[in-house]
Amino acid sequence: MSNIRVLIVDDKQLVRNGLRIFLELHDGMTVCGEASDGLEGIKKAFELRPDVILLDLSMPTLDGLSAARLIRAGSPKAEILIVTSYHSLEAARMAAEVGASGYVTKSLIASDLVPAIEEAFSRHAAGSVEVGG
Repeated sequence: MSNIRVLIVDDKQLVRNGLRIFLELHDGMTVCGEASDGLEGIKKAFELRPDVILLDLSMPTLDGLSAARLIRAGSPKAEILIVTSYHSLEAARMAAEVGASGYVTKSLIASDLVPAIEEAFSRHAAGSVEVGG
């Protein structure tokens, strides 16, 4: 598998550190950057062009759903996963509406995050291949 470049956007430094350590324990994943709020996340997403962006739902300055909407508008091929503490079907529905590729609750990170990133990356890689006519 190719090296998957991941951007972590979460307002809590401890969460960003934990996610970085967790992801870098998996072969084929590299954290290419971090941001502490939605506005910084948008800037880093456009600057770094990661394969997958992990966005916290609730952040200061600009929340994850608003950031996802703006990232999607400026970078339609970006794969965005909402990572949140909230267990809410409504939040998952809203994440899908703004173009997020998936929704992972923080309580299930150990079992669900890596497969979600790999699935999002597969869509990303498939979308970047040109098909001849």
